Amino acid sequence: MQIEIRSRGNDSSTYMFSVKGEPLAQANIQNYSIKKLKRLPDEYSNFLEVDEKRRDSRKMSAGSKSEIGNMRFGQDGLSFKAHVVRKSEVRAVTTRDGTPLLVCSVTLSDGTGQIPLAVWNSQISTISEGDLVEVQNARVRSFRGEIQLSLSRKTGILTVLEPASRGRSVTSS
Repeated sequence: MQIEIRSRGNDSSTYMFSVKGEPLAQANIQNYSIKKLKRLPDEYSNFLEVDEKRRDSRKMSAGSKSEIGNMRFGQDGLSFKAHVVRKSEVRAVTTRDGTPLLVCSVTLSDGTGQIPLAVWNSQISTISEGDLVEVQNARVRSFRGEIQLSLSRKTGILTVLEPASRGRSVTSS
């Protein structure tokens, strides 16, 4: 079973429960109820963020570099360089408010691991397989039960440092 936090509020949070990627249930749970649990299993503490020290430890300090192999759910403020080893087909999606968007997933690798990153709209055409990119201010989240990176709309940056067209070839493993 996988538990994914869908939205976080001051008094309660909404959680999605799924099995093998298939949604099973969604529940809105009061934060005080979660805090009443006396022995919360470690694997759930990342989802529930009960302990303030754990929450603060997930925030990377400005300028610090991350390794993909060490990234964990809930971390934010991540910055690193990686190669694009895979780029999916572009898909058209519609937001809850009816806004049409384009999205594709790129898989990033830095030698310590791989992680997908959603790339949106006009930025899609700027990224190619084999590019060396720099990611700034990303966070690790869960989407449909899978861990992935997302960029903050206001402060997240994805920059191509070295385009693949300069003779660089990358093989995915």
